[in-house]
Amino acid sequence: MIKTQYLKVDARHPETDKIHQAAQLISHGELVAFPTETVYGLGADAMQASAVGKIFAAKGRPGTQPLLVHISRMEHVEMLVTDIPSEARLLMEHFWPGPLSIILPAREQVPEVVRGGSSGVGLRMPSHPVAIALINAAGPLAAPSANLYGRPSPTSAEHVKADLDGSIAAVLDAGETGSGLESTVVDLNGGFKILRRGGIPVEDIEALLGIKFDLPDALTNEQPAYISPVQVILNKYVSDLIQKAEALQQSGKSVGLVRTVDSKQIYSCRFAKEYILKMDDPGHSFFSILRDAENEKIDALEFEPLDENNGGLSQAVIDRINRAASKQ
Repeated sequence: MIKTQYLKVDARHPETDKIHQAAQLISHGELVAFPTETVYGLGADAMQASAVGKIFAAKGRPGTQPLLVHISRMEHVEMLVTDIPSEARLLMEHFWPGPLSIILPAREQVPEVVRGGSSGVGLRMPSHPVAIALINAAGPLAAPSANLYGRPSPTSAEHVKADLDGSIAAVLDAGETGSGLESTVVDLNGGFKILRRGGIPVEDIEALLGIKFDLPDALTNEQPAYISPVQVILNKYVSDLIQKAEALQQSGKSVGLVRTVDSKQIYSCRFAKEYILKMDDPGHSFFSILRDAENEKIDALEFEPLDENNGGLSQAVIDRINRAASKQ
């Protein structure tokens, strides 16, 4: 057990002394959580295998899983990979900095613990000013989301504290993050695959590259269902929502309602708390809602019917909600 430092930083203009303090911790092999435009990441020096190993211990994450490496400039790409195909350069030009991770063939000096035993390494260039400042100061960072394995991804320093306080050296607290969606992951290491839907719609990537990706059903299940005491319930029809809510309430359960932005539905039953799901509004992402429901001791979250054929970014949100509901 260690004492975790919480360093408040300006989200747009991070203070140099605090960035330097965090970078010093990283250089000494410690773990520092930091904000990105999606969720908070848990960073270690990507070239220190022993430091990267601490990530798996802190999160309780299986050691065989590869980690994404966060970078801040193209020199980092050339330092970490052996080849940058034209398709990768095109994606970088259009979507970096931003929530897109690209897997490319790794150089030998990239530690095996980062690569998870594979021949490739996943790279991402975040757009959050605090993340960029930290990477500029500390170098490339191996950084999964800063939460316990299986828990909802953290969109605030408070979420990080709830999961990792006492297990990591510091947290750079710049307030709530944006969409709450992790990055989209594209594998260009010997082929063309989408490994995870996320902040960049798959359709936009397909349009840019002129490639149609095969998206298997398993894409929504690349991680285990979220570990949460809150039951997540998806409904195809409003009538189902009402019936389930009334049954839960009659059994003594508290029920929350998650509305879509344009919802005007009036319900006969009352809910413990109502939420508005917004993909690009801090505090209204799926992960923020799920964490708040836990804090409010809500037993179940009922979602208004979501359009499964929306595509684009909304499909990534639906993927996350489906995963949370899959354990019910």
